[in-house]
Parts: sequence; C-alpha cells; structure tokens
Amino acid sequence: MKKIFLSSLLLLFMVFKVVAQDEGAAVAQTRFERDKGIYIAGGYSLIFGENTGDYSNGINFEAGFTKRINKVMSIGPSISYLSFKYDESVSDALDGGGEGNNVFFNDTFDEAYVTYIEGGDLTLISLAFNLKLNFIPVGDNTKFTIYGFAKPFIAMSTHSEISGTGEYYYYDYDAEEFFYGGEEYWDSDDFDALAKETEITGGIFVGPGIEVLPSGKVSFFAQLSIGYTFPITYVSTISYPPTIDEGYLDEEFPLDTKGFPSLNIQAGVSFNF
Repeated sequence: MKKIFLSSLLLLFMVFKVVAQDEGAAVAQTRFERDKGIYIAGGYSLIFGENTGDYSNGINFEAGFTKRINKVMSIGPSISYLSFKYDESVSDALDGGGEGNNVFFNDTFDEAYVTYIEGGDLTLISLAFNLKLNFIPVGDNTKFTIYGFAKPFIAMSTHSEISGTGEYYYYDYDAEEFFYGGEEYWDSDDFDALAKETEITGGIFVGPGIEVLPSGKVSFFAQLSIGYTFPITYVSTISYPPTIDEGYLDEEFPLDTKGFPSLNIQAGVSFNF
C-alpha cells in the first residue's frame, strides 16, 4: 500500500514537470484576476484496501486555502476531519458473518467466549500541505478543469474508550451442546489499552478531481482521494487468533497498530478572490 502512494506521488510530480515545461515561461508569469481561494468540502469515507478495522463507513470534512502559482499549479494548507464508527456487525463472526472475529475457544473447543464491543470510534484530524496540478490549464475564462493532487499531512488520531462483555459458554458432552455460563464485563479499568488514546502520526492523500468555473468568484468541485495514515491504534478483531489465551485474554484485544488506508469521496465549494 505504501508503494502505491509513493508511486502515485512520484507520477503526479512527473506529470507536473512535463505540463509545466509545455506551458513555458510566459504561463509562469501569468497574473490572474482571482488567484486565491478559500474552500470547504465534505463527503463519505470508506475503509479501503488492506484496512482491517472493524468500522462502518465514515464521514469527512475539509477546509483550506489555495494560492494559484500559474495555470497548472496551486498550493496551500488545509485541515481535515475523518470519523469512523465502530461497527459490531463487522466483528460478529458468529451471527453476522462479519470479516472480524468475536469468538474464542480453548484448545479442546469445549469452552468459548463471545465478545460484544462498545466504543472504539476512530477520528483523524489532519493538517496538510496541498499540491494541486491542473491537467487542463486554468485561465480567467476557463469553464472547468480536471486535476490531480497530493496532500502530505500530519494528523492527530484518537480512538474512543472501549468497553464490552465476554459471554462464557461451555460444552456439555452429555447433552452434546453448548450452554451459557455467565457474562464478564471488561473496560479500561481492567486493561489500560482500552482507555481513550490519542496519537500523532502522518500520511498522505492522493487523487483526481474536477472543478467547474475555476476562475469564477465561486467554483464547485468533486474529488476522490485515497488516504494512507501511518500506523495508528484502532479496533481490529481479525488481527487476533480465535483462541481464548491469544485472543480474548490478550491485554491489547481488540486493538491493533497498523497503517490505515481510506477512500474518500468529497464535494465542495471554493470562494475565490
């Protein structure tokens, strides 16, 4: 996944170099009636690729400032917010057929715990530097442009406090079936790993977009980005084997620390001046 992002970033810079050379020095010196903009955007986020998080799809918001350098290049800072809710159905391997795992057995398969988790929602607040390349050069009368972008960022990642229960079951050989044996409640008082946690990390967003009326006082855009956040801690039950000792009783369960890929769909508006 990291190689994909680095390759995409390198490709974006190579295309920019070629386009900039084609445009020549005259373009670099062009002055625009409106070469600055403040934008806001929002949309839908999905876990993506090798992401093993037990999350439903999330939401994203972004606000930023852009400065047009020439007809093909814009730069500027932005701040973004991504939020993903923990989704029990992803963990529920017993009833929901989820991709995670919430069922743990002993070595002889006659004892089991079925876990039910609450909390663990994930938020990412990122400060980015935007590099935007217009594949269709922008002038004062351009109606639309197609662009690519790269946004390296630093981020604050937070997962909320986690609590849950482990329902104990035992197998009765005479009756030839499992019976309910009680419930065990666990939270951050039991394991430090389950407390709310905030980390500082980084990553990058890359992707394409289209902007309508880019030289107007108000322009509109839609874009798709693939984001990769360097390793953070989040709920990932599939990372644990389905055994009581190595899964349910692991003091880090249900958390894991890995890179976090996401796919983000956005629409927004820019106020240009």
